[in-house]
Amino acid sequence: MQLRNHVVCRLVLLLALFTGPLLAQPVEVVQDADLADPTDTLSEVISSVLTAKGGGPRALTEAELRERLSYLNGCLELKANGTVKGYINTYSLMKTEKTKGMLGRRLTYFPLFEQKLKEYGLPTDLKYLSVVESALNPKAVSKVGATGLWQFMPTTGSDYGLRNNSVVEERSDPVKSTDAAARYLKALFHKYNDWALALAAYNSGPGRVSSAIKRAHSTNFWVIQKYLPQETRNYVPAFIAATYICNYYQAHAIQPYDPDFDQQLTSYIQVYDGMSFRAISDATGISYAVIKGLNPGFKRDYVPPTVDGHYVILPQRVMPAFVRYLNALGSRSYVLENSDMYTGAELGDGRYWESSVMVQAPEHINDFAAKIGCNGEHLKAWNKLNSNYLTVGMALSIWHPVVIQKHQSGRIQAPIQPHDKNKKPEIAAAPDQKPAAVPSAPALAPAIRRDPNQPAQYEYHTIQRNESLEDIARQYATTVESLRKMNNLDGVKVGMRLKVRQQ
Repeated sequence: MQLRNHVVCRLVLLLALFTGPLLAQPVEVVQDADLADPTDTLSEVISSVLTAKGGGPRALTEAELRERLSYLNGCLELKANGTVKGYINTYSLMKTEKTKGMLGRRLTYFPLFEQKLKEYGLPTDLKYLSVVESALNPKAVSKVGATGLWQFMPTTGSDYGLRNNSVVEERSDPVKSTDAAARYLKALFHKYNDWALALAAYNSGPGRVSSAIKRAHSTNFWVIQKYLPQETRNYVPAFIAATYICNYYQAHAIQPYDPDFDQQLTSYIQVYDGMSFRAISDATGISYAVIKGLNPGFKRDYVPPTVDGHYVILPQRVMPAFVRYLNALGSRSYVLENSDMYTGAELGDGRYWESSVMVQAPEHINDFAAKIGCNGEHLKAWNKLNSNYLTVGMALSIWHPVVIQKHQSGRIQAPIQPHDKNKKPEIAAAPDQKPAAVPSAPALAPAIRRDPNQPAQYEYHTIQRNESLEDIARQYATTVESLRKMNNLDGVKVGMRLKVRQQ
């Protein structure tokens, strides 16, 4: 009886530890960049308790894993074994909160990854490698100093042109780091002509993989696996598990923390002029926080001037307004690439509009999405689809940005037109037909005049450690002299509250 009570207590403790996060509210996720060990056995113990308690989440069986992996076409053999299953159980049972955050971030980064991988002629499923490396966190830093979405070490990052100085960390730049990762992966595949070996070399370096090949007298990853470092032995299984969870998370009742459309439908442009995030916000209407989140490669919240160019990532809908601002700087001429993407009228303060399209033939979701000019990951998320395969007659929702050619701070919401709010405008049957244009924008609201008798209102900034007046001036698109005069400064210190501009 005592032994039975002891076992029950242990299982109750396990339940308390591992079901608690399932009930937590969405939070900002900070991922550990280091690869964790699989937890197959413990997950199955927890799973059996949860199931006995009332049908909660359960561990994946090997039969289910083999069947589901058979439907996924990858660049390497998607082998089902205990290590793969252990990682999947960790994603689906042990660390569900982190999994939800990671799956939400895929809507921001996978379209960019796919674009860059295609540019270099690489398989697009290599995008799942970033899940293993950083859980899609561009600010992730490992215990040994590897940084960013693709976890470049300083030396390798420098070899592939990624700069790190007082103002930029290009290993955290989504565009530049992805371009570098694609070039590095292409070089590794050229060396080994096998993607499993290329991935292993990405993790441990080509030297260790080449040594293992010599010792095993084989070029089969699964044969040389035992001659590799422990983390690298698990690296390909972890990649397979990442591929699985990104395609079958719905089967485990995981609801991703999907970001706002402004973090999903993005674009980027190479700029050479210096500018603050505040100035970008003023020119586009996008919040400072969104601009900062989309551009993690800049350390000091401003884009420094450069002769080599920096990439600025923004929501698609404001890119024309941003290019207009860049051209107003006068130092050079900027051109909006793929300008046909940005033809659309403004509609009050509306940001996105919804249409629907009918599936005419059975098709993979990525192929269908390419025909209608969107991304398969977006299409799957917007329609809460459980499969990558579409069937005839499905009506799919598509979201489009309302393009802003020039930001107007005084715009008003367009009047609501009487219609059936549950009915979506339907695009013609042909999948490649462009959606109809939205109505034009209403007149601007009259300007608001400030009462001269009211005291002036100011925006403030609290000085942080290692922050200079020059840094603050750049952030707020002002000058050091203006800050000194506005605040009657003789000197500055950490914690001081400064007026930065009049509102």
